[in-house]
Amino acid sequence: MPADPGPDPGPGASPSRPRLAVLGTAHPHLADHLRALAGRAEVVAVHEGRLPWSGAGPHPGLRGVPVVPDAAAALAGAQLALVCATTAEHPELLTAVARAGLPVLVEKPLAAGLAGTQELADRLAAAGTAVTTAMFLRCAPALRRARSLLAEGRLGRLVACDAWFTHPGLLDGLFTDAGAAWMRDARWGARGAFADLGVHLVDLLRWLRPEAGLRVRGAVLHPPPDGLPGDAGGTALLDWGAVPAALHAGWLSRPGGVRLRLEGTRGTLQVAGGELTLATADGTLTEAHRPPAAGDAMTAFLTGAGELADVTDAVACARVLEEIAGAAVRG
Repeated sequence: MPADPGPDPGPGASPSRPRLAVLGTAHPHLADHLRALAGRAEVVAVHEGRLPWSGAGPHPGLRGVPVVPDAAAALAGAQLALVCATTAEHPELLTAVARAGLPVLVEKPLAAGLAGTQELADRLAAAGTAVTTAMFLRCAPALRRARSLLAEGRLGRLVACDAWFTHPGLLDGLFTDAGAAWMRDARWGARGAFADLGVHLVDLLRWLRPEAGLRVRGAVLHPPPDGLPGDAGGTALLDWGAVPAALHAGWLSRPGGVRLRLEGTRGTLQVAGGELTLATADGTLTEAHRPPAAGDAMTAFLTGAGELADVTDAVACARVLEEIAGAAVRG
């Protein structure tokens, strides 16, 4: 995916590494992406965005990188882009990337709500912009192995699915400091805890079985304990093709983490973090992998490895999340 570095990489850049511009520093996963690209790409400029990182001084992973006042200036000397701004800033920043004609990795969601996501996706597709959304569960080794076992028919006919992506961020005060408070503010594109983490689960189901559609049956979303707007997480029941699937996502679970349980007529597969277990009549297979990591999306973006999520996937996920929100209101 990275462009040919060309004969003149510019001042301060390595001729052996692609040049990357960072647009926005507000997203909590920025540090994960910067660690993943270390040694693989050269960050040549950063545009901090309208809501920059709130720490004292420059972001620790961007010290020494030139800070420029607008996105176009940051992109001028780059071959790739990373958008880690608030969701509300995605349309303007991705429009600048499209004008520059660069491949881009953007943190999810692509935009706030289905209508905004569809409109932005259409614009980016019309411009021919190569957009990768940071759906990093696709990159987790244990989940990739689960996909292979599922495709091989090791579970037989699927009869049930449960998937979890939770953490205790609301309990631990993650969203009270200035750095992440925007993730609970609709003015910056926030959509609540379930949408924040549930989007990964929706994308995971679509990726595990691309042929199976998703239909929302019902949902329960919990109000946050501090009384502020939005939800703190909840559960949605979907039809995953002919298989009932329960998705659990939110900011109130301790210790939280990523888990998947698939039950079939020949066996049951479970993934908990990086550990995979397949139990069948022939015995139990247990494998230890490293757990899912947000920076894996950057690694995949730079190397082109795996099946990466694009704007079509972003629209499909936004549609399901909109249906979940509607089901919760009706319920």
